[in-house]
Amino acid sequence: MRRIEPIMAALLWAAGCAPGADADAGQDDDRQVGDSAGAELTVDRVERCEVIVAGGSTAALAAALTSAREGAVTCLTEPTDWVGGQLTAAGVPAIDAAWHKVGGLDVGALARDPANLPRELADWLRALGNPGACWVSHNCFRPDRFHAQTLLPALRDPQLGGRLRVLFATTIKQVRSEPGPNGPQITDVFAVTRTPVAGAGPQFLSAALADWYDPEDSPQFTKEVVRLTGPEGERPVVIDATELGDVLVLAGAPYLQGAEVADGATTTADDRCGQAMVLPFVIRHDAAPRVEPANPFPVDHPEFYGIGKYSWDQVWRYRRIVDGPGEGYAGDRSLQNWNPGNDFPEGYLFLGRAQAEEQREDWAGGVDLEVLAAAERHAYGWFWWLKAHAPAGVGEHLGLDRELLGSPTGLAKFPYLRDTRRSVGLDGYVLPFSDLTGPEAQRTGAVHPDRVALGAYLADIHPLRGCKLPGYFYGFDPKTLPYHIPLRALTNRGVDNLLVAGKTMAQSLLASAATRMQPTEWAVGIAAGAAAATMVAADDRSTRAVLAAVAEVQRRVRRHAPIDWTLDDGAVPAPPDDGDDDCVACISGGGGMACAGKCEDPTCKQCVADGGGASCLPTCGG
Repeated sequence: MRRIEPIMAALLWAAGCAPGADADAGQDDDRQVGDSAGAELTVDRVERCEVIVAGGSTAALAAALTSAREGAVTCLTEPTDWVGGQLTAAGVPAIDAAWHKVGGLDVGALARDPANLPRELADWLRALGNPGACWVSHNCFRPDRFHAQTLLPALRDPQLGGRLRVLFATTIKQVRSEPGPNGPQITDVFAVTRTPVAGAGPQFLSAALADWYDPEDSPQFTKEVVRLTGPEGERPVVIDATELGDVLVLAGAPYLQGAEVADGATTTADDRCGQAMVLPFVIRHDAAPRVEPANPFPVDHPEFYGIGKYSWDQVWRYRRIVDGPGEGYAGDRSLQNWNPGNDFPEGYLFLGRAQAEEQREDWAGGVDLEVLAAAERHAYGWFWWLKAHAPAGVGEHLGLDRELLGSPTGLAKFPYLRDTRRSVGLDGYVLPFSDLTGPEAQRTGAVHPDRVALGAYLADIHPLRGCKLPGYFYGFDPKTLPYHIPLRALTNRGVDNLLVAGKTMAQSLLASAATRMQPTEWAVGIAAGAAAATMVAADDRSTRAVLAAVAEVQRRVRRHAPIDWTLDDGAVPAPPDDGDDDCVACISGGGGMACAGKCEDPTCKQCVADGGGASCLPTCGG
């Protein structure tokens, strides 16, 4: 029997009652917080979770794993059939680590030092190595194998005790909110889970995306509406770690989009002017000549394509993920994410704020599908350009690979986005780029007392051709110092139980150009998951309360990742002595009985040695 769950009419808050609604906040902060106003949905299934991670990003996976490891019953939604975001579904399995120096300070070396990386990620990268022998990174690898051999086992780890549930092929459709002690709190998230119909043909994302959000069955999919909510009588903690900022829009939360009038401001200069996206793909070189179907699309901007000062061979090896066993290029698989190549500067993916607000009635991601379709055509055009400009005797062996990215179209399952809708944090906080940089003598960016994650990358801007960013984007020094991310950047000033992670952080567009890389997203995801678990353990769903309890969040984060930089002469700033944190981190990471050697407390050590695993965490201080 299917149960009817009506979605309440929009619960609007009286003007001036929304938390932190400053009179001079500008056009981006004048929305009233409440429910997404949509039609009634027929709910097929209810999932009760202490933490709901609205996912799709690299940060989402890290948040969900950390939340569950820290003891919270966690539900993760994933719009594709691969978790991992950039690492997998978005087709960027070439880890972007900093390479730059600030004076004599080698920021790149510090960023790649395992002491400064989340421990699990560092272990994975060490094991992966560089099978593609690429030159953009020390780690270029097959995303299909990484997902199957590393990420799926992490999700199924018995040490999680069944606390993590993953809803693949699931998008966020509606959100319900009710008043809380410090402002509105999300009570329910309604999601659409789809199952492919047998025999349904492949579709490009631009044709399929609206269907992903539609609760009705279609020729491509059967659908199930899932209500995600808290345990009986409790409200969940919600983390928006989506690639599109779905929860921010649907909850009526304050957010930024596009470029602001100034770095760190909460007023937008142009909400359709941000960063260019890209649809990565993989080219294969086969021993025998290939008969490749003709390009089905017109080439809209052939003048954009080029390799500049680089050779064709350098472009091929730039993000190569398989270095074939044969001579020359034989057996190679080259991932393409190249500017000026399949980088798409001709349009912004996101609808303007006013259009997105109108779409809340029947939410479909707030995406300009014409821009997405044009980006797909543009990516195909780059494949054909490379094939036509290959060295003599090479082009006829090249074809579009439809295996390694797990997509029948050959394009990544989801675009690689360089920016998205971004939260406005508590008290209007927005992480500015200026906090990430400084003179060499400073050694790190601003050291926030509520720091919960580390990052290091320069501000990498891929501008659009149809708009002009504000003047402060030009002529600045993009190099960052090793920087810290504060817990404040993971909050939203309008929704009390909402955290954000990844690109949806409370940050300026310029700051997001430096924080959007995979290692930083993973670190921020850990912080969001630790904060959510802290809120659950304290039985307090208020982000303002968890900000006051930042020491406990930091303690939990340090089990999984550093929050202080290890430089040549030690940590900056020096972390406190946390006793058995190495022991707890080992147990939380599934190290089993081998963790006993890291544990000092005799009772804890014996529990671990006896195979107690995660059940030893309370004894060991976890």
